[in-house]
Amino acid sequence: MTHTRKLSRGASALAGKARGVASLLRRKLAQAPTAETLELTAPEVVANPFPCYEALRGSGSVHFLPRHDFWLVLGYDDVNAALMQPQLFSNRVRDYRQVDGVLLGADPPEHATARRAVSHFFSAQALTAQAPFAERTAERLLRPLLDGAEFEVLRDFASPLVEEVIAHLIGLDKETLAAMRAAPGSAGDLESLFASFDSIIEAAAERTPLCDQLVREGGGVIPRAHARSLIRLLWVAGTTTTRRSVSSSVLLLLRHPGVRERVASEPSLLPAFVEESIRLHPPEHMLSRAAAVETELSGVKIPAGATVKLCVAAANRDPSRFDRPESLLLGRAPNRQLSFGGGTHRCVGAALARMEAATALRVLLRLAPDFRSARPLDTLRFVGFANDTERLEIKC
Repeated sequence: MTHTRKLSRGASALAGKARGVASLLRRKLAQAPTAETLELTAPEVVANPFPCYEALRGSGSVHFLPRHDFWLVLGYDDVNAALMQPQLFSNRVRDYRQVDGVLLGADPPEHATARRAVSHFFSAQALTAQAPFAERTAERLLRPLLDGAEFEVLRDFASPLVEEVIAHLIGLDKETLAAMRAAPGSAGDLESLFASFDSIIEAAAERTPLCDQLVREGGGVIPRAHARSLIRLLWVAGTTTTRRSVSSSVLLLLRHPGVRERVASEPSLLPAFVEESIRLHPPEHMLSRAAAVETELSGVKIPAGATVKLCVAAANRDPSRFDRPESLLLGRAPNRQLSFGGGTHRCVGAALARMEAATALRVLLRLAPDFRSARPLDTLRFVGFANDTERLEIKC
């Protein structure tokens, strides 16, 4: 009788636990986002959108989000297929054309002429020449910061580093660099910001051969107005995305002390670490496209003219393509992440971004090997789609 009562109590307890687990699962399922309910700008989603991407991909690669009025593509194969078919998925979208309609917001064949003109600045020879400058600049910027109690990675180190490197690469003098940094307007008011940039570039034309060089590299087909647009694009793309990669890479080193120790002792592992960092946290989570015609991905029809967001952040964690996709693996090979896009519109400055991130980390690990976060790591986060870190302050 005693044993029976004990067994009954045990069974009751197990049943209670089972009910609790079932209740928890029901609540989680009820809370799981759907294409109809997902709000990408909700604070909890911005703080960590990856569970939402994963939940949606579980029910399909392609979804229409009515709250955002665009189609979201999550699977690696579908994102890659769209990137490789500019005739179906056009770059002529408002967001891109507002930044630059000559390269970023253009399609073939016009796009090819502009790409040839700017590719000159990102050749292997050009980047080899830039590497020593990037190293010296990183050291010069970091050394004064080591004397203080703490500094903010994005504002005090990553941003000024990438600004100086891109200015040096495209030939902007010190006066123009200072003017670009101080340009009125903000990222939230692109028209006023870009108007400021255009006036600065116009004023600098007499001091720099950059516009002439772009026109010449374009075979005389690129007018000066287009050259100025390309300069503006090189500045915006060469600063915003790369600084995010530097900052998010520093945060990953802090969160993975074992990886940090390996990378610090074997600097040759830095390129592999940077590649994994960019895979896990792309500078931009989504690449915009417009459906040029009615088309189909994974059996889902996308109407002509629709806005399509290719979620490279989700594609980079697709378990059908990447083993242990959430893990940071230095030995991951191949690592065909899509953070820099693909096909015709693959980021022309991808190699520069990789070089700058690796250089910044190498200098930081050498000059400040004991750097640590000024705040508890669990209070720091990646800011969703911008991927800027939220005040990543470190002590050295």
